[in-house]
Amino acid sequence: MNEVLKKNSITKSTLPSKKYQVTVSLPTLTLNKIKSLQAIETQNTLSRNQIIEAAVDFYYGYMTSELNQDYLCSIIGQKIDGMINSLSDRVAHLQFKEAVEINLLTRLIAMHFDISKNEYEKMRHTAVNDVKATKGIINIYDAQK
Repeated sequence: MNEVLKKNSITKSTLPSKKYQVTVSLPTLTLNKIKSLQAIETQNTLSRNQIIEAAVDFYYGYMTSELNQDYLCSIIGQKIDGMINSLSDRVAHLQFKEAVEINLLTRLIAMHFDISKNEYEKMRHTAVNDVKATKGIINIYDAQK
C-alpha cells in the first residue's frame, strides 16, 4: 500500500529540479536563526538554501490552508443559513396548521355550549390577559378559576 502511494504521489524529485539564484536581504536576527537551525540539524547538515526553501514551503502550506479555511467557513455558514431558513418555513407551516385546528376546536366548543359572541369576547379578553401576565406559561389550577 505504501509503495502505491509513493509511486502516485508528487515528490520533489518528480518536479523540475532547475533552481534559480535570487538575492535575498535578511536581517541579522533571521540569519542567526538560520545558523541556529544549521547547528541543531547535525545529522543532515542543511544549507541556508534548504532552510529557506523549507520555510517557504511551510509558509505556502500555511497560507493555502488559511484560504481553504476561509472558503470552508463561508460554505458552512451558507449551509447553516439554508438549514435555518428551511426549518423556520417548516415551523411556520406547522403553526398555521395548529392555528386552523385550534380555531376549529374553539368554534365547536362555542357551538356545543351555545356561547354568545359577547361571552366569547369576554373569555377571549381574559385569556389574552392571562397569557400576557404569565408570558405564555399556563397553570392548570389558575385556568379552573
